[in-house]
Amino acid sequence: MCSIDLEEAASVARLAAEAPSSRLLEIARTGSFRTSLKDDGSPQTSADTMAERLVRRTLQASAYPSGAAVLGEEEGETGEGSPWRWVVDPIDGTTAFARDIPVWGTLVALQCVETGQVVAGAIRLPGTDETFWAWQGGGAWRNGERIHVAATTELSRATVAAGLLRQFRTSGVEHLVGMLAEAVEDMRIFGDVFAHVAAARGAVDAVVDPDLSLWDFAASRILIEEAGGIVLVRHTGRGRGHDVLLGAPTVVERLARLLEF
Repeated sequence: MCSIDLEEAASVARLAAEAPSSRLLEIARTGSFRTSLKDDGSPQTSADTMAERLVRRTLQASAYPSGAAVLGEEEGETGEGSPWRWVVDPIDGTTAFARDIPVWGTLVALQCVETGQVVAGAIRLPGTDETFWAWQGGGAWRNGERIHVAATTELSRATVAAGLLRQFRTSGVEHLVGMLAEAVEDMRIFGDVFAHVAAARGAVDAVVDPDLSLWDFAASRILIEEAGGIVLVRHTGRGRGHDVLLGAPTVVERLARLLEF
């Protein structure tokens, strides 16, 4: 049974997400990193592992919840067997990071292993000096102020962000791009975590983001849900395995019908 102080867990997530912030910002702005490609063709920089190790060190120092496992994008899972698991993406938006486009961030989420439910999480965007956090039943927050998803209900008046076009191709749903552009008032290609937090604070109405791994959306999930939105996840068996649709409830529901999500 998963039962802990979730507000405390969100506080730990914030500390961990913020831990590599200043170093990553300096590295991005000076270009002092190396870039390579992973086996799946996605980019990786020498800063990714450094950042994940700082996050892990912070989580280990907090020791809360006691004995929690850590699943990170760069270094895999440690501490298996715990009822709790931290899910870490040290740099979400690696391409943006490598080009010093300030829409990348560090994501940390706490998951109950038994249920698979994400119960607390935090997202740090160093380039915009914003930290977002949420915990189950505690609402969603941006730099200390409560946030909410948009109140939009009409799809034809919605602003929708789409993930990167190559992700639509990888997941085999490139045909959805044209459908989206025709259905909504304004479609933006943000990609990555910036789109997710934009939906959480109501700046866009929904996000269609295919071909994600768990660490790409675990923290976003609790943030969106606690901001009054919904998150739909489709397991694809292709690429990184998850297509995600999130944002304001009515817009998401109408998009799901349109896109047969």
